[in-house]
Amino acid sequence: MITKELVDRSYQAKGLAYQRRYPNEPFVVFLAMNFFDVPIERRSEMKILEVGCGTGANLWVVAREGFDAYGIDVSPAAINLCGRVLDSWGVTADIRVGDMIDLPYDDAEFDAIYDVVSIMHLNWNDHVKCWQELYRCLKKGGRFFSYHTGENCISYKCGAPMVDHCTVSNVPSPYPLANNGNMAFLSANEVRTALTKIGFRDINIEKNTRSYENQKSYMEYLAITASK
Repeated sequence: MITKELVDRSYQAKGLAYQRRYPNEPFVVFLAMNFFDVPIERRSEMKILEVGCGTGANLWVVAREGFDAYGIDVSPAAINLCGRVLDSWGVTADIRVGDMIDLPYDDAEFDAIYDVVSIMHLNWNDHVKCWQELYRCLKKGGRFFSYHTGENCISYKCGAPMVDHCTVSNVPSPYPLANNGNMAFLSANEVRTALTKIGFRDINIEKNTRSYENQKSYMEYLAITASK
């Protein structure tokens, strides 16, 4: 299973090379569609949180666009690297070490909360706890975005031991996303059902596929959006 120590060791060993340098495209589309019509002079009033912010590849764009940016990650090494990335772009954000299933923020604090391939490392029970926390911390009408591995990924069919019905204990090589500990692969229906039960509305789930090794294998990603 994935542990805080495993994540921190990975960031310590690989540094900025452990993650991409530039933001996830579906996230940028989400940000643009929901918040780019906010006048520049008012964007600092909009609080946007990334859970599992890692090295800040998505967070620096939020800050550079003028929003009040926040990031949290379980890894101290990641937060250190994130600070360096933010500095390199000449922007700032409130970043801290913490757990996405027990967020250190007030109720109804954020206009938007998002994750990019971070919540996917939780098992199913912790997914639900995390989504409940995100719902708690969102303002009424606040927006949620998640980019998450889907059930049609080749890595879901790798034959590794399962933690629960959707979570592989560790994807082995040579499958995509190998050796990153727990990884959950969700169906659109179970996501929609769980989010609805928590109280989310306006739920929309789009599927994106990515091929590897000249189309020998495929990964499916769910671009999940919802509002409180």
